[in-house]
Amino acid sequence: MNKFYKYIIIGICLIFFNMIQVNPVKSEISSENLKVRAGSFIKVMVREEFSTLTSDIGDEVTFINPDDMYVYETNAIPRGTIVYGKIEDVLEPVQGRNGALKISIYKMITPDKKVYDIKGYIYGENHGYIGGEETGTMYYRKVPHYIKNIRPILQAAPLNVYQDGRHTIVKSGSELFFIPDEDIILK
Repeated sequence: MNKFYKYIIIGICLIFFNMIQVNPVKSEISSENLKVRAGSFIKVMVREEFSTLTSDIGDEVTFINPDDMYVYETNAIPRGTIVYGKIEDVLEPVQGRNGALKISIYKMITPDKKVYDIKGYIYGENHGYIGGEETGTMYYRKVPHYIKNIRPILQAAPLNVYQDGRHTIVKSGSELFFIPDEDIILK
C-alpha cells in the first residue's frame, strides 16, 4: 500500500511540473527590444554657439553625445552620436527677464551612420526654455522699520522697476540634457 501512494504522489508531481512552463532568463537583450524610455535624461554637448541675439525660429542646432549611454548592459547611444534640433521659439530680453530659447529635437545619427527620427526637447528650467531668468531690481527706496523701544531703522525695499534683460548665450561645449517625448526604439 505504501508503494502505491508513493507512485501516485510522484505521478501527481510530474503532472504539475509538466503544467508549469519555466521560461529561461535571457542573458542577452535582443537589439529589436532595445529602447530608451521617454522622459530619460540624455546628456548632450553643444557643438556650435547660439544665442537669442543671433538665432531665429527654425534655425538648426546640433549637439553631440559626450558619453556612452547604456540600457542594461548594452551600449544604446554610443559616444559621438550627433543629435539635431531646431529652435522652436525665441523670447527676446525685456525689462525684468533675460532672453530665452526653446529647442525641439528631431533626429539622431550614431557614429555607425544609423539614423533615428525622434521627438524630444532640450531641458530648460524655465518651462522648457533655456534662459529666461528674472533680472534684479533696479531701484530701492528707504522704508522705516519700527521696533518697540528702539528708534526706527531704515531698510531698503525693492520697487517694481527691474533691470533690463540680457541675451542668453549658449557656448559651444556647454552640457545640456535632451529628453525624448517618445520611446526611442534602437535597431
